[in-house]
Amino acid sequence: MSDILTKLQGLSMEVTQKNERLYKLMVDAHDIMSTLLKLLNEYDYITLDSINCRDDLEEGYFTITYCLLKKTRDHVLMVQTSINRENASLPTLHKIWPQAEILERELHEFFGIDFPGHPTLIDFALEGWNQLPPLRRDFDTLEFVNSLDPFRGQRDDNLDVKVEMKKRREEKKAQKLKEAQEAAKNEEVPSHES
Repeated sequence: MSDILTKLQGLSMEVTQKNERLYKLMVDAHDIMSTLLKLLNEYDYITLDSINCRDDLEEGYFTITYCLLKKTRDHVLMVQTSINRENASLPTLHKIWPQAEILERELHEFFGIDFPGHPTLIDFALEGWNQLPPLRRDFDTLEFVNSLDPFRGQRDDNLDVKVEMKKRREEKKAQKLKEAQEAAKNEEVPSHES
């Protein structure tokens, strides 16, 4: 058992080693804030590297992963929790790790997760977005794209891909037929050399 794993066992939670430099800790959503604070204050995980979200649509929850680093940066500790997709909410970490402000804004905008107390949960990359958050798996990307102007009408190079591909296949087929006819015709012409 690695030294890191031995030290983390003191958290009284299940810690697993994913590979040489990656460890995972599963935490109940109600304990996420106290666990992260403990990891910062007692275990020196001073850097919040990222917060990621996986939409487990079929199970009805989001899996949130906080990636933490120590000053030595010799390994990554993933702290995972699951929250209900409906009214998804987690405590904000922006006062503990300032970089959380941006990371949480992304999760809010792209998955619809709320972070009560967050000072700037406003438009981030999607200005004026008023639809289902686009990275939720139940967001219909094709329907959204089709709801936009279907083709850019004023452009000369605006071609329907299906029509153009069919046209090219027909041109190739016609070219092959022409070559085959010319080859057959050349075989029929008697040679004058003998």
